[in-house]
Amino acid sequence: MFELINTPEVSRLALVIGAFTSVAYKNIYGINPGGVIVPGFIIILFLISPIWCITTLVLSFVVYFIYKRFLEQTSYKRRTPMYVLSFFSLGVANLIALLYIQLGWLVDSLDSLSGTLLPAVIAFTFTKQQINKVVKGIVLTTLFTAFILFVTYGLFSYLFDLDFDTLKPLYLGKEIIEFKYPFIHFYITLAVGYLIYRYKDIRPGGYMVAPIAAVLLIHPLTAITFLLGCLIVYTITQLICKFTLIVGLKRYALALFLSTIYVWITELLFLYFDSTILPFKGSNIYVIVTIMSYVNDTILYSKKQIKFYIFVTVIAAMIDYILTEGLPELLAS
Repeated sequence: MFELINTPEVSRLALVIGAFTSVAYKNIYGINPGGVIVPGFIIILFLISPIWCITTLVLSFVVYFIYKRFLEQTSYKRRTPMYVLSFFSLGVANLIALLYIQLGWLVDSLDSLSGTLLPAVIAFTFTKQQINKVVKGIVLTTLFTAFILFVTYGLFSYLFDLDFDTLKPLYLGKEIIEFKYPFIHFYITLAVGYLIYRYKDIRPGGYMVAPIAAVLLIHPLTAITFLLGCLIVYTITQLICKFTLIVGLKRYALALFLSTIYVWITELLFLYFDSTILPFKGSNIYVIVTIMSYVNDTILYSKKQIKFYIFVTVIAAMIDYILTEGLPELLAS
């Protein structure tokens, strides 16, 4: 339905515009509208599958009310609710996603499965602020993001003849990041991350990004491009934060913006010099979110050995990936 505008370029613009819209809304009204990634992700999921987008939003309320009714007593640290909500959201949303894929309502892709965590992210915001204010914020920021996005798309594509579908042909029919068992990988990552948070009070680089980092680090080329990206984005973000005192959502938005720019420029350079080489094993939003998460958390927990705990989660994800996907393929061959 939205194949024409469902491109990597449009998705990335949606993420960046949504992030800065969220920051602006938080500054003006004092309400966090779900987080910096929520408006952009809602638009991305809607372009992929409207019914899947609506389902994930409905699940946000379902997950929240079940948490409040049965699971709230398990929470005693600031971010414990996010882990509890993520475990539940991941399970329910994955089952529905599999059903939609079988029915042909959803394309089986990593970007599609990114919606499995969105209910937890939104529900976590519900636990911190009044639901009606959060919902209002999400609606307004998403609509404003969509308006700016499509004005930008129309202006530059029709008036300036700018192509917003340059990258998709680069990855067509080539190797991309795929998981046969995403449910297992993300659950193991959540479990390891929660144990570290439970005993060390550190969030080791987001909640579900370690499997992406693991796949990228297994291959030499993607390991170099990924690590270089983390280093560049971290250095620039830390430098800007040092002189501007940017914190919280603003730091998230800055890291997201710089991560998007790095990934985008790197892909365009590879496309220009050698279109057969994939710098990140395909085009998906998770690579950008992974770099952003590691950069933000490394700065946030700079005094708590965060790099070691990120290393632990990535190694766990690597072992899991090799045992569940790499080893069976090797034995079969």
